[in-house]
Amino acid sequence: MKVLVLSTLHQFHGHVDYYTYEDLERIIWSFSPDILAVELRPSDVEGRVPQRIKQEYQKSVYPLIDKLKCEVIPLEPAEPKYSELIQMARESMENVQKNNPEALEHFKLYVEALYEVLFQWWSSVLDVNSYETDRHFEIKRRYQNSLFGDKEGRAWEEWNRHFLEQILKANEGRKDGKMLVLVGAEHSYWLRGELRKRHDVQLLEAPEVLPDIIGSRGSRPGSGKQEFSPPQG
Repeated sequence: MKVLVLSTLHQFHGHVDYYTYEDLERIIWSFSPDILAVELRPSDVEGRVPQRIKQEYQKSVYPLIDKLKCEVIPLEPAEPKYSELIQMARESMENVQKNNPEALEHFKLYVEALYEVLFQWWSSVLDVNSYETDRHFEIKRRYQNSLFGDKEGRAWEEWNRHFLEQILKANEGRKDGKMLVLVGAEHSYWLRGELRKRHDVQLLEAPEVLPDIIGSRGSRPGSGKQEFSPPQG
């Protein structure tokens, strides 16, 4: 099965003009997946629950689900695993806040600076889904895990590993068809890296296929692909 991982910007789709909720909706519709994998819990999908942060669901995704008539799979774990992983990450944050508040402040400044740079540089859907953006978030995550400790790293790994397991489960026994995976931009590098290692999935590299899906609206001269290439191994 062909799999495309598409980075989303959650509530920030409403604050930029180059990757709006309408753009996201058009991409989903144009790709016309047989399977749509979404960054939600099973209960969210069943109840079409509005999201406070991931507002793309009520504004772009939910209205399309019935029209597309595709299979929809939730990527996030159900309870109690959902709360367990959230609690692990929360405890890591509280531990650093208590024992190393200065380092936490430095990390917050780094994250603010990173997003300020990205939002100044991004001007297309291709930029958000570029190899360069993935590398920025991989570096951020390595720094974050080193600061917050083993519990944070395990929570992040288990969270993404659960996403991957749902994707692979939906892919089992299917040779044909297309799957579109919607995840927040910080998760994409991890999923793309793991899917590149698989022989039972055909990962569609976003910088290579998105221009055909979105047309001229999705790119600007010198953006997206540039000299960057997908990491190997």
